[in-house]
Amino acid sequence: MMKTSFLVLFILLHFSNILCDPIELSEIIIPEHTAIGHLLLTIHPSIAKEKYSYRFVNNNYREIQQYFSLNSSTGQLHIANDIDREKICTHRHNKCKFLLKIFELFDEKLYHIPILIDDINDHRPLFPYESSIIQLHISENSPPYQSKLFIQQAYDRDQIDNQKQLKYQLKTIDETFPFRLETNIDISNRLALVLTQPLDREFIDTYNCTLHVTDTADHDEHLYITIIIDDVNDQSPIFESEIYSVELSENIPINTTILRVQAYDNDIGLNGEIIYDFIDASKQYANTFSLDKQTGLIRLRSSVDYEQRSSYIFYVEARDCGNEPRSSQTLVNITILDVNDCAPKISFRFLPEIIYTPSKFLVEISENYPMDKFFAQILVTDDDSDYRGQARLWFETIDAYKEKDLSFYLYQLDNSTYFFNRTKPFDFEMQQSHRLIFHAQDFDRKNPLATNQILTINVLDENDNHPKFPNAFYHLKLNENNLANTFLIQIEAFDPDSGENGRLTYEIETNDTSLPFNIDSNTGMLYCSKSLDREKRDQYDFQIIARDHGSPLSLSSKISILIDVDDLNDHRPKFEYEKYEFSIEENSYPSKLIGIIRAYDLDLNTKLIYYIENDKQHRYPFFINQNGQLSLRSFIDREIQDLYVLNITVSDNYFKTT
Repeated sequence: MMKTSFLVLFILLHFSNILCDPIELSEIIIPEHTAIGHLLLTIHPSIAKEKYSYRFVNNNYREIQQYFSLNSSTGQLHIANDIDREKICTHRHNKCKFLLKIFELFDEKLYHIPILIDDINDHRPLFPYESSIIQLHISENSPPYQSKLFIQQAYDRDQIDNQKQLKYQLKTIDETFPFRLETNIDISNRLALVLTQPLDREFIDTYNCTLHVTDTADHDEHLYITIIIDDVNDQSPIFESEIYSVELSENIPINTTILRVQAYDNDIGLNGEIIYDFIDASKQYANTFSLDKQTGLIRLRSSVDYEQRSSYIFYVEARDCGNEPRSSQTLVNITILDVNDCAPKISFRFLPEIIYTPSKFLVEISENYPMDKFFAQILVTDDDSDYRGQARLWFETIDAYKEKDLSFYLYQLDNSTYFFNRTKPFDFEMQQSHRLIFHAQDFDRKNPLATNQILTINVLDENDNHPKFPNAFYHLKLNENNLANTFLIQIEAFDPDSGENGRLTYEIETNDTSLPFNIDSNTGMLYCSKSLDREKRDQYDFQIIARDHGSPLSLSSKISILIDVDDLNDHRPKFEYEKYEFSIEENSYPSKLIGIIRAYDLDLNTKLIYYIENDKQHRYPFFINQNGQLSLRSFIDREIQDLYVLNITVSDNYFKTT
């Protein structure tokens, strides 16, 4: 019943508290962590009574009451629990102040006691991270002085240590540490590590430093910082070896592991993850060898045959998996080991100016090929190994000529290389083709194997010969009065060159524009284009040119032609006068010369015959000899006949004139 009455009374007092004016006491300043039990104050009422009853009536700061104990009878206020300002006041930069209300029941007095919890420097500065070790990342291609790593500033739960009073120091044992600390406080309340040097993750991938912070009481805290250099794909994969060489027996089983190519990439992550593949030019070998893209293991996929191929050389590419992949290549040289079952092989190599048809072992070479240059390189190879893969070479001519051409010779450069040449130039005009047989035999003592190879050398003609005429000159005769286009002779020159170099055309060379001759340019047939008259011109001379069709230089020769026009009896004899008159005395003795009758004939070597017409019976007392001398045959008598009229005829045995 009493307990119930007390509760009712407390409620009444509570309401009365609202009605009475509080008594304002002086502010109590309590340093945090003041000893438990410490007496803070004793409430002294203005009117002394025998009995008091003090109670906390703090409505707004009820949670603060747990740090104090109040003696309800004496009014003494003690510290009941450890006071930690930083726990009580989360806003560390504001004053930690409370109003403690105590009500005395009997006197009905309400006391207001301001409480100020004073801060002491009892906390170290702290960095706002879950751990004292943090990791920061920066790309290795970050530009110096433009790149920063931000760090949250430390904070101190003590009020007396303002952020600006904290001191920072960056420590590192790395002499090449490429960062400096920037402590200028910006609106983000962050510190910054400023990059001062270029980074290379492949050289140094992490940097370690310690960031120290101290407050005004030299409380120290540190933050271990690991700076991780993030990889940029700036490194190409590098093979452990530039060349991988391995020897395989030709009877090695399929799926046998041959070798492993391995590359490393100083980049990390996908930038350093490597896959292997044949390069495009080497993918032809993928049917023979398999390549594990992840491990680089190369295995035999199909059987190999030394006789078909003694070695395989190909390239393997290592490529990283970066966004912009980088790659490198290595050479793989696989040598196939042999047994002696191959004969030597003979191969020929020629300079570019020499035409070679390998399928026919046919060589075409100019006849003016210089003697100081070897025109053939001969390689003697044997797919077998050791001494069985070495062979000697010799040759012999197999020309179908009476005398073998001994002008070829071999010069041995090394065990497998020979040079082939001649001791004298080729001559197309002498021999257009040469056939030689080359013999190669290996050095196997028990079962030597040999190879024979025939090489045909066709000599190509060069325009190195002038046309030649069979005669030094031509002296022709042609009767006058010939028919137009009379064929005279075929002029034939000879050019030992072949083809266009030996094809000839003919032309007449003369300054006589009226020359009555022409020649067929292709056949050399010479014609007289019109009828000639010896009495007008009895001789012609000119030259004929024979010219070949060589290119770029054409060669030619000339021959002189002399044509005499032979005479024909195509003219009548003519008397100098149409009428001759002579006189003679009668009683002249016979044989007396009366006169000379003269005649001429334009034809050559014409013998003229004179006679008196109708005088076969010598009825005229006159006669004429072959010189045209008219003489007296017998005595004459003027009284009998004083005038004689004679018809004299002159004849060339074909034509006659009277």
